[in-house]
Amino acid sequence: MILAEPPSSPADLHFRLFGIPVRVHPWFWIISLFLGISGREPADPVKTILWVAVVFISILVHEMGHAIVQRRFGGRPWITLYSLGGLSSCGDCDRSPRSQILISLAGPGAGFLFAAALLLAAFAAGHDIFPAGSLDRESIERWLAAYPTGVLFFSVGWMTFGFEAFGSMIANDIMQDLLYVNIWWGLINLLPIYPLDGGHVARELMTLHDTHRGIVRSLWLSAAVAGAMALYGISRNSIFVAIMFGYLAYASYQTIRAYQGYRR
Repeated sequence: MILAEPPSSPADLHFRLFGIPVRVHPWFWIISLFLGISGREPADPVKTILWVAVVFISILVHEMGHAIVQRRFGGRPWITLYSLGGLSSCGDCDRSPRSQILISLAGPGAGFLFAAALLLAAFAAGHDIFPAGSLDRESIERWLAAYPTGVLFFSVGWMTFGFEAFGSMIANDIMQDLLYVNIWWGLINLLPIYPLDGGHVARELMTLHDTHRGIVRSLWLSAAVAGAMALYGISRNSIFVAIMFGYLAYASYQTIRAYQGYRR
């Protein structure tokens, strides 16, 4: 999630994936490392490095989802990973609302498919996946008795699933982080907040019949939802969530003022 493509840096990493140019700005590594350190008490160097690798792979999958669909609509995209996320740029893609909505949805969709592929691969390797229901002590003890290697739990909305753990703690950490980033970050990206993918979808839908009012309404929706998420972060004592969504709410409000001033 970045607002604009950052300037080039001597420390940029460049490579191609499926013929699509990819640039990784050094701030991507710094922010990913910060998130890995701040989310673990005490900080574990090995788990932190694995977390950075998981974030890199997951966000690259997300942006490749955008880029592949952009190329499908006649564009020549390139990907930039920077700060809190990434950006798939394309100056010659089809600009129709249908194409832009599909391009926006392709990023989270790629992450969801990647998470599903991981679970299917684990299931094919003999690891059970089952609905966990309520995580009461009796149920957890029963599952631990049934699976000597342990059980991992992950939630999607109101549904909680159990997953037969691997024999390696490192493999378990990687699987949990991959599922968390690709599922939960994908769901957050679908919120109608600009510049998240859901914000782009909301703007395209709201401007179908009235461009000016649609843009303003989509920005007010963005500010309201981002503000609600900031309050949620405060209620959960998550300073990072509160600051990030508070900034997005403020940015949407400032954009409304700038846009209305430009119209006048």
